[in-house]
Amino acid sequence: MKEYFCNINGGLGLDHWSPTSSSMPFAKWIVNYGYHTPKERDGFLMNYKPRIGNLTNNTAQRLVCDYRYFKDKKIKIENRDYNEIYQKELSDINKYEPIDEKDKYARDHIDDLSHKIINQIKKLHKEIFKDEKTVAERYVAQAVKKLWHDIIGRIDYESTHLFNELKVKPSKLLKRKNKDEYYWKQQELSEDLIFDDYWKQVAFYYKCTGKKPFLSLVNEDDYMILDDTHEKMRADHLEYQFNLMTNKIYRWEQMIIYCKGNLSELANITEEPDLNHYYHYKDTTDKQKQTIKQLWGLDA
Repeated sequence: MKEYFCNINGGLGLDHWSPTSSSMPFAKWIVNYGYHTPKERDGFLMNYKPRIGNLTNNTAQRLVCDYRYFKDKKIKIENRDYNEIYQKELSDINKYEPIDEKDKYARDHIDDLSHKIINQIKKLHKEIFKDEKTVAERYVAQAVKKLWHDIIGRIDYESTHLFNELKVKPSKLLKRKNKDEYYWKQQELSEDLIFDDYWKQVAFYYKCTGKKPFLSLVNEDDYMILDDTHEKMRADHLEYQFNLMTNKIYRWEQMIIYCKGNLSELANITEEPDLNHYYHYKDTTDKQKQTIKQLWGLDA
């Protein structure tokens, strides 16, 4: 059966699933993971919000953690020079061109938010882990009997007994009415900002480690921490979320097998993309648009 997965990843083949890849609609997965290689996906359009998340989280990890994984290598963090670390992460972001004028403004003013967010991450990290030694970005995998492929993910922050899944919620960038000006509007932290796939990510890491779970949200001025005293962080709810994720992946694998790996046929039995969705198809590359047009006849 595994030969039916050879066309995935732009012809490189499917070797694993992840909580992230399985969180999107199947039509989007077909476009992104069926027709694009991992290298091509690295070049997908991304606005300022995830860029700020990468900048602040990567910087904070190097400041507060004792070790950080780079693929399968566990590296002891020696350099704690804030400015050097921050500028390196910022330069990595600036390798990618802004996607529009709004994104360019955000990129030019990214320091307005990032330094404050990093400071809040340091505070919440201390509150969760106290003086425990912590590790960042460790890969974990889970084999599920009914699935053909393992599920793999990386843990944001982890100690011997705890782990924390961090979500950065920077201010929204809004344009003033009838003016060519932008301004930041802070997002108040609440459970309204928690998407269903966040629970599934926590559930996956809990299943892999058995450690006490934390889910944290952070903005420029505050942070919010949820632990296993919250009803949706309890073991029974996390088991439920894990099963939802694996059942979804199981259905996807069975559809791929049914179509014998033919991506066009797979698209024919899949609900077409909702191009009006507020997030999933907002920023698409020319190749993504061409693929959507080819498969469903839609103009993205």
